[in-house]
Amino acid sequence: MAYSTFAAIDVGSNELTMKIYQVSKKDGIHELDCIRHTIELGSESYRYGKISHQTIHEVCQILNDFQKKMKEYKATEYTAYATSAIREASNNILLLDQIKLETGIKVKIVSNSEQRFLSCRALSLKEDSFARLIEKGAVIVDIGSGSIQLTLFDHSYLIATQNIRLGSIRIRDLLSSMEDQTEDFQGVIKEYIYNDIETFRHFYLENRKIDNIICIGERLHGLSYYLKPSEVKENDSFPESISQSRFEKIFQHISNAKQSELCEELGLSKEQVSLLLPTALIYRLVFKASNAKNMWFSGVTLCDGIVEEFAERKEKLLPKHRFTEDIVSASRNIALRYCCNTNHSKNVEYLALELFDSIRKYHGLGNRERLLLQIAVILHNCGEFVNMNAVADNSYHIVLSTEIIGLSHAEREIVANITRYDYASFPKYNHDIHGLSQETYIKLSKLIAIMSVANILDKSHRQKISDVSMILKDRLLTIRANTLEDITLEKGLLCKPAAFFENVFGIQLVLTKRREK
Repeated sequence: MAYSTFAAIDVGSNELTMKIYQVSKKDGIHELDCIRHTIELGSESYRYGKISHQTIHEVCQILNDFQKKMKEYKATEYTAYATSAIREASNNILLLDQIKLETGIKVKIVSNSEQRFLSCRALSLKEDSFARLIEKGAVIVDIGSGSIQLTLFDHSYLIATQNIRLGSIRIRDLLSSMEDQTEDFQGVIKEYIYNDIETFRHFYLENRKIDNIICIGERLHGLSYYLKPSEVKENDSFPESISQSRFEKIFQHISNAKQSELCEELGLSKEQVSLLLPTALIYRLVFKASNAKNMWFSGVTLCDGIVEEFAERKEKLLPKHRFTEDIVSASRNIALRYCCNTNHSKNVEYLALELFDSIRKYHGLGNRERLLLQIAVILHNCGEFVNMNAVADNSYHIVLSTEIIGLSHAEREIVANITRYDYASFPKYNHDIHGLSQETYIKLSKLIAIMSVANILDKSHRQKISDVSMILKDRLLTIRANTLEDITLEKGLLCKPAAFFENVFGIQLVLTKRREK
């Protein structure tokens, strides 16, 4: 049986973790070993804006130990991701170079949206009850060292996701100096984080029925200690769940106990216990804000998401949940927030994807680029919400400022640029677009050419051309519109975007009407 031994490495903000897995098409993913080393990169990065080379040298020593373990298991492939601590450090490029030179390990900084997306994917793969819980309405609460991610599912669809800079280490380090100045330190923490949680509730949770909170992240092992065997539900793959009243009792115990008592009770270090109160308080506020019935604790980690990504890329497993549809669903909800013209966007989306598919052999783009085009079409007129005289620029800034879970920052920049430019405004390479590689520029040219044609075909916003057939022959693409409407406007306006389309692909465009009055 063919199998791969794979190492997933998480260069996290509070600890370095490596998990060794055996991956096969027949048996799926099997965890062989897990090694963790505590090192608080986040404390340096969040407080000083950079990480010292001395600290990175310690990281390198740990990674060299990881390499020895990889050789023991004969791990043939690995992926190493760095999260918020290194991501936010001003000297991160130099640090990654130092790691590469001292260990030979290439570490990639993963964006927040990619990081949280990997955790969600791992959750859906590892936990059989995931589909059932999100069908009834659920908020996934992913608490990291630097921030938390709140992801809302309703009727199995991803509705919204929001990152809030309220991570456990960030809160502890920011407020720790105030602990000796008040008898109600818990109240100080609550006051600091309450408004952000309340804002999320106001924007996303009002008038929604939420049954479940699903907890993932780095700080769960302390809270999980308090779960009783009687609360474990038989035949449930989310074995650790508690009611709101039960969680309140746990929270009161944590908030009233002395730190030394918790260290002894939980078998955790002083540093780990110091993160327990802000973590528990965040869970408590989300529990109350959502008015959920149950809170479910899952043991999935970023490493589990990394190996899931590897296994899917190697075609050793099929995803249990269609997260691509979630990315599209989240984009549609963003469009609704900005009052986009839904009928127009849906029609342009249909036309753009038909164009994309009809010339596949000429554009050389894949399904990922098709998804980016689809998202750009959905969001292309969101800038009208701000100012109808600067729609493209406003749309660009909205997309850049809005996290779309599952997309890297580079992919979000592509989407933003598609909404910003059309056939007339797209500049020559290296003229007005700075920082784009030649490969990215070419990709943008192709997607903007397709988008421009599709958008012109519904210039009236009346969806006159909503059913087409596309015939490609000898580099001539004939778009046949099945309509009784007058398409004189669309034919007249198509000339310039068609010329841009031909310049990009070397394909001429002709718009015809299949059925006359």
